[in-house]
Amino acid sequence: MSTLKPALTTTLSLTLMALLSACSSTPDDSQIVGLEPTQSDDATVEEAAQEETTEDETPTSVEEEFGSEYVYADDLTVLLTNLERRVSGEWYMPENTPYVYFDIQFENGTGSPVDLSYLSVYCQIGEEGRTAEDVYTDDTGSGFTSAVMDGRTATAGYGCALPEDESYLQVELTLSDWEEMDDYVRETVYFVGDVA
Repeated sequence: MSTLKPALTTTLSLTLMALLSACSSTPDDSQIVGLEPTQSDDATVEEAAQEETTEDETPTSVEEEFGSEYVYADDLTVLLTNLERRVSGEWYMPENTPYVYFDIQFENGTGSPVDLSYLSVYCQIGEEGRTAEDVYTDDTGSGFTSAVMDGRTATAGYGCALPEDESYLQVELTLSDWEEMDDYVRETVYFVGDVA
């Protein structure tokens, strides 16, 4: 029994040393577990910045009710006023036609002149959204022909054919600025509502 004890002690010591050395050695490929990469804080900050930029972008079009105004990003204000049903006379084009008259007014707070001669105006009428014919009278037809200076207001009259049995009107305004040759086009503004 005395010879068994040292042999048993030696065997246990060797086994313990083998286990310790196995634990302290580097793992082989089968022991390495792959982890999914986590998103860095920089990527999160970049996404947040992109969302803010998207929210700050100028819209391509806006819709306003009659009686309201719209202010562009550069502080140019547009409003549509004085809607009134009329009938064109025999010397106007087209003659003897029911139409709606309205004024388009720009108030310039941009700090520099704004050329209004590139304003496009289109009318749609009725529930079907039919394109309305322009009506030319002494009060309509010439539109804007020049710039409005900073701090000033400019007004021009327009007319669109509107049958007596129709009330819904949509007026589409698009103002381009070709002075700087940068093809800058402001957002399209739609004034909509019913004409009494």
